[in-house]
Amino acid sequence: MTIEEQTPQGEGAGVSLVDGDSKIRHARQIMLRSENYEVRSYPTCAALLADPRSRDFPCIVVDVEMDEVDGLGLLRQMRASGWRGKAILLDGLDPKGALAHEAERNGDQVFERDIGDRPLVAAIAASIDRGWASWSAA
Repeated sequence: MTIEEQTPQGEGAGVSLVDGDSKIRHARQIMLRSENYEVRSYPTCAALLADPRSRDFPCIVVDVEMDEVDGLGLLRQMRASGWRGKAILLDGLDPKGALAHEAERNGDQVFERDIGDRPLVAAIAASIDRGWASWSAA
């Protein structure tokens, strides 16, 4: 039996959520918890980087345009610290441009900021499923 077969969608999987808009962050946190994800939310990329437990979660959902450290800077720093997860980058400007190409190189995905709940949950599930076996074996 594979890890994917043992772990229902969301069950036991962790998601870090970074968004400077507290209303959006809170609403997504509640929605993801209702889907059985363990969620840690942060108002800034710096807050996530300061939390050593953030490296324990295989998926980060991050607004690309953040103060101080942006979404791509966050991912570079996380990967430099040994994090091997996948990211969902939320960008309202050009989801098919240079950002998408860099994300693709790392197995990350880029979506518009106003992505709906169902597509976001599907993207997170796909992101975690792709790396869950290697993630949980570490």
